Amino acid sequence: MTSGRANGVSIRRHRPRIVKCLAGAVLALLSAACAAAVRPARPVVTPAGVRFTLIDPSARNVAVAGSFNHWSPSSHLLVRNSAGSWALVVALPPGDYLFMYVVDGTNWVTPPLAEDYVDDGFGSKNGIVIVRDARH
Repeated sequence: MTSGRANGVSIRRHRPRIVKCLAGAVLALLSAACAAAVRPARPVVTPAGVRFTLIDPSARNVAVAGSFNHWSPSSHLLVRNSAGSWALVVALPPGDYLFMYVVDGTNWVTPPLAEDYVDDGFGSKNGIVIVRDARH
């Protein structure tokens, strides 16, 4: 918006509505793109192993603990990217594995997405990841 004076009267000129509409559309597209980039993901089996991912921008550290590492809250630390997402690839042989995330060393977090869930015996749920034999 611009302003000026003509004959002692204050005049305000508004930007054309099209500019405001375009700016709103661009902002909406950028917001959608950012939201798509940080969607939760369930563990993904890759040729290198299982990629575990957790989104927690406020976390200082994140680990994955499960039946594959004797539920160690510190042996498999995830790496943070610039968007606040944490990830790690863990080489696992074929089998079914229970897991949870451990945030900041003490906060056990049920995975937001997993192939399935099972009660953990402490009032929460463990995620299940299934590594299938590549030969079948």
